[in-house]
Amino acid sequence: MLETRFKWLYAASLALSGAILGQMLLYALQQIFKWKSLFNIFDLCVILFKDLHVPAPVAWHAVNALILYSFSAVLWISARHFLGSIKSMKLVERYQDPHLTEQYRDKFQLAEGRFQIISYKAPIAMTIGLWKPRMILSSGLMDMLEPNELHAVIEHEKCHMEHRDPLAIFLLSIISKSMWYIPIFAWLADKYPIMIELRADQYAITQMKQSAHLGSALLKLLKQSPTPHVSLSHASFAETSMNVRIMHILDPQMKLPFKWPLIRLLISLLTIILLVGLI
Repeated sequence: MLETRFKWLYAASLALSGAILGQMLLYALQQIFKWKSLFNIFDLCVILFKDLHVPAPVAWHAVNALILYSFSAVLWISARHFLGSIKSMKLVERYQDPHLTEQYRDKFQLAEGRFQIISYKAPIAMTIGLWKPRMILSSGLMDMLEPNELHAVIEHEKCHMEHRDPLAIFLLSIISKSMWYIPIFAWLADKYPIMIELRADQYAITQMKQSAHLGSALLKLLKQSPTPHVSLSHASFAETSMNVRIMHILDPQMKLPFKWPLIRLLISLLTIILLVGLI
C-alpha cells in the first residue's frame, strides 16, 4: 500500500513539474519571439501583482528570475550527469574484467551489455544508466561475499534494472533542485530512493526464497568503508537507509517509519496556486 502511494506521488510529481516547466518554456518563448499571447498560467502572475499594487517591472523581473533559475538548474544537473556518465563509463571500460563478466553473465542469465565486473578492491554493487541500465559489480565485492550472498545482491540489482530506477532518481533530482520552492519535491527525492531499495530487497528475497543471504550481505557491507562517490544518478546496493532495510528484512510486516509531510504538502499546494496566479 505504501509503495503504491509513493508511485502515485512520483507520477503526480513528474506530471506537475512537467506542466510547470512547459508553461515556463512557453512563457519564455512568447517573451523572446514576441508571439501572439497564448493562454499561459504564468501570464496571470503579472495580473496578480498588479492587483496587489506591485509595480509591473517588479513582477516581470520576479517571473523571469524564477524561470531563469529553474531552467539553469535543469541544464546544470543534466550536464553534470552527462559528464559524470562519460567519466564513469571510461572507468568501467578501463577496469572491466571481460572473463569474469562473461562467466557470471551466463551464470545469472543476464543480457550482454547489461552486466559488467570491474577489477576494483572496494566493494561496489550498483545500477547505472538512464535508458539502458547496467549492473556494475567489483571484484572486491565478489571476494567479500559468499556465492548465495552474491546471488542475492545480483537479484537486488536486477530489480533496479527492470524498473529503470536510476532514471527515477535522476528525474527526482532535477525537479527537487530546479523547483526547490515546491518542498514536496525535495521530500519525495529524499524518501523515494528508500522505497526503491525496499522494493529491490523484497524482489531479491522472493527470488532467493529466504532473506538470510541478503541480510548477511548488507551486514558485511555495513562493516566496510564507504564506497567511492559516483557523480551520476545510480541505484546502489549499499548507500541508502541500511538500518531501515535491515529492520524490514528481519520483519517484512513492520510498519515503515514514514510520516506524510502534511505541512510540506500544504506549502507546496499554496506555492503552486501562487505560481498559477503569478506566472
